[in-house]
Amino acid sequence: MAENKKRAALRNRTLIAARISYGEGVFSTECTVSNLSSRGALLNLAHSIALTDQFEIAIPQKDIACRARLVWRNDGHAGIEFLDPSVAPSASDGDDRQGRIRGLEAENVKLRGQLSFLLKQVHRLTEE
Repeated sequence: MAENKKRAALRNRTLIAARISYGEGVFSTECTVSNLSSRGALLNLAHSIALTDQFEIAIPQKDIACRARLVWRNDGHAGIEFLDPSVAPSASDGDDRQGRIRGLEAENVKLRGQLSFLLKQVHRLTEE
């Protein structure tokens, strides 16, 4: 656990989509952010994806769009540092996880209802 003492900023576990791009936006790819702090992030991306030393990253769910620097890379993971801290989330930006969970559960119930309705419609139409 000594590693946590070295951290300059509190990290929050996440599982959110992001897009990295470089070459003036010519090259871009999707990735997943699994840890996020006010200073950087841990990305999960395919081994075959090439990364430059610096690139743009967009994390729409957190309203982040900034330049980033590759700090390290190992297998399918990459540690990055945000180069424009004014757009990075603050350490106190921790999600209201319970609120998000309740919202997602409500959306799940709504989608299940819509799915049930559509399945009934399909069944009715195929019976006629």
